[in-house]
Formats: sequence, C-alpha cells, structure tokens
Amino acid sequence: MYDYYGIYTACRDAAWRCQLDFEVCRLPVKVLGIARRAGIHVVKNSDVNELRKSEFGVSIFDGSSWTIVYDDTLELTEERIVIAHELGHIFLGHEYKYTTRRFAFTQTKLRSEKEADMFAVRLLAPAFALHELNITKAEDIASLCGIPKAVARERAQRMELLETRGRFYSSQLERRLLEKFEPWLIDQRSIYSKMAELEMENIHQNK
Repeated sequence: MYDYYGIYTACRDAAWRCQLDFEVCRLPVKVLGIARRAGIHVVKNSDVNELRKSEFGVSIFDGSSWTIVYDDTLELTEERIVIAHELGHIFLGHEYKYTTRRFAFTQTKLRSEKEADMFAVRLLAPAFALHELNITKAEDIASLCGIPKAVARERAQRMELLETRGRFYSSQLERRLLEKFEPWLIDQRSIYSKMAELEMENIHQNK
C-alpha cells in the first residue's frame, strides 16, 4: 500500500533539512548553491549530450559522487525545478531503495519520481514562507519562488488546504526554519506593505 501521508511528510522533512543544512534563508532558493556545497556536479546537457529522448534531467551516481545533467534549452524556472527534482532523488537516498543508479526527470511518474517532485516543490516554495507573507495567488508564488506557473498553480491549491488546516509550526524543523528566514521575511513584509500603500494611492488618484 502506498502510504501517501507518510511519503509526504518524509519528503517535506527532507526538504526542510536540506534548507537547514545548506543555510537557505530566503527565496528564491539557489539550487546551484546547494548542489555546489553538497559536492554535486551540475552540468548542461548541451555540454555532455547525456539526456535520452523525453528526459529533462538526470542524476547519475558513479560510485563516489553525483552528477546532475539538465536540459539547458528549458526556461529558467523549469531548469530550477528539474535540478531541485534531481536533488530530491539524491537527498531522499533513492540509490539505496532502487536498483538503478540513474534517475531521470520525465513525464512518466513512478513512485520515486513523485517523491522527488514533492521534495522539489517544498524546497523551492516552502509553505511556511508563503503563509508568513500571505502569498496565495499562483502568479505571486511563481514570481517569488522562481518556479513554473503550472507548478505554482498546484502549490496555490495546496496552500489553500494548509491554510484551512492551520497547523503550521507543529514541527521543530519548521520552527527552526522560520527563525532562519525571519530577517528576510521582515524585509519582504516591508516591501509588500509599501506596495499595498502605493496601490491604494493609485486607486484614490484614479477615482
């Protein structure tokens, strides 16, 4: 039986640990910085011609180190989600669960691929940060987090559910991340407040 909630919490917690371990404290998350600090090589497919038909990215283990190859013809936001997805394979330890040493980002979503997807979205668009800034619209999530609009729409739907549940910060990991993000969140709240004031001024001027 596929324990969806158990898998979800494992992927979510792995994303939080990744953010803590690599000192992520603002958005958009720098996926190349995480890979560099983890000793993971990230290369463009145009340089190595490794990707097979229908693949957008792969993570390859040679016995001692990992290499991520991504399709550099994609849009920047799509490249970011592909690299985050491949980081998910690596940090979730899929090399110990499955026989292959080559994981690919494709349209086909096996269990390991779904897990990597969960990790990637929660790494790049952490729910607590969106909650703290009251970011609910897909276009705003896409802009703030640097993710594709289609992914942002799914994240917006998920945020509606999370806001309804109202169970933020029940995890010590999430509370630790909030503390790390707080200086950036304070700056962002100030920016959004000024933007709201300007918008109200424009409304009054155009009456």
